[in-house]
Amino acid sequence: MSPNAASRSLMSVLIPLVAACGGDDPSGGVGDAEFTTWGEAYIEQGIGPDSTGEAGFVDGWTVKFEKFLVNFGEITVRDASGAVAGAQAGTALVDNVRPGRKSLFRITGLEAKAYPQVSYALVPVTPTTRPVAATDADRDEMAARGWSIWVTGAATKGGETKRFSWGFATNTALTECKAVEDGREQLGIVVRPGQTDTSELTTHGDHFFYDRLQASPDPAVATRLRFDAIAAADADGDGDVTLEELRAATLSVPTYNPSPFAVTHLGDFITSLSRSVGHYRGEGECVVGAR
Repeated sequence: MSPNAASRSLMSVLIPLVAACGGDDPSGGVGDAEFTTWGEAYIEQGIGPDSTGEAGFVDGWTVKFEKFLVNFGEITVRDASGAVAGAQAGTALVDNVRPGRKSLFRITGLEAKAYPQVSYALVPVTPTTRPVAATDADRDEMAARGWSIWVTGAATKGGETKRFSWGFATNTALTECKAVEDGREQLGIVVRPGQTDTSELTTHGDHFFYDRLQASPDPAVATRLRFDAIAAADADGDGDVTLEELRAATLSVPTYNPSPFAVTHLGDFITSLSRSVGHYRGEGECVVGAR
C-alpha cells in the first residue's frame, strides 16, 4: 500500500467512520466465519526508497523488518441487533514477517445472514497468550514488558545502517470494521449458506514511518515515509535507535505534522502511529481508539 493511499486510512485513527451497511442478506442455512492476518509485502519483504514518496522512503532509506509481532484479541462478531454471534477467547500472537496468511479465529455454524458489527483489539501480551506464528520466547518477553506490538529491523542508506527494536504497550480497540467488496462498501461480514467468509486483519508496517498523524484534507498534500530524523535520533551513535532516544528527539515541524495531537517528540509521534497499524481486509478500516 502506498503512503498516499494509506494516508486516507489514517483518518480512521482520529475521526469515527460513518457506518454504511452493505452486502445482501442471504438468510437461510448456516456457514462459517474465519479471521486471518497478513503483513503484506512491506512487512515480509521490506520497504525501499522512492523519491516520489508513492511507494517508499522519500529520503532514500530501505527498511527490512526482522520481527513484526502483533497480539490480536477480542475478535467479535455481532448481528444487526448487537447480539454476539462469536467472540475470540484469549489472544493470539503473530509475527507477520513470517510469510503468508495465518489463521487467528474461526466461528462455525453461524446463521447465514449479514453481521454488520465486527471488531477486534491489539492488546498487551499475557503469559496465557497463544503463539500462532511466534515463539514462546517472543510471548514471554512481550508479556514481561506489557507489550502489544514489537517490531525489530534495520534501515540502510548508502553505507549507513541503523537498527531498531521498539516495543509498544498501546492497547487499541478497532470497531465498526468495514471494507470495499465488489465495488461497494460492506460493514462487517456476510455469511452465506455452506460457505466460509474470511476476514483478513491486515497489518501495515509502513505506518511507523509516516510524517503525519492525520491525513491532510488537501489531497495535494501527501503523507510520506521518512527515516532521516529517526536515524539522527541515535544520540550515542551506536547504530541502535531506541524509543528512549526517539522520545528525547524534538519533533521537526513542519517536516512532521502532529495535528491535532499535542505531540512534541518523535518517540511519542511513532507511538501514536502504532495505533494505526491494524486494518481490515487489506485496505479496509475500523474506528480506532484507546482502550
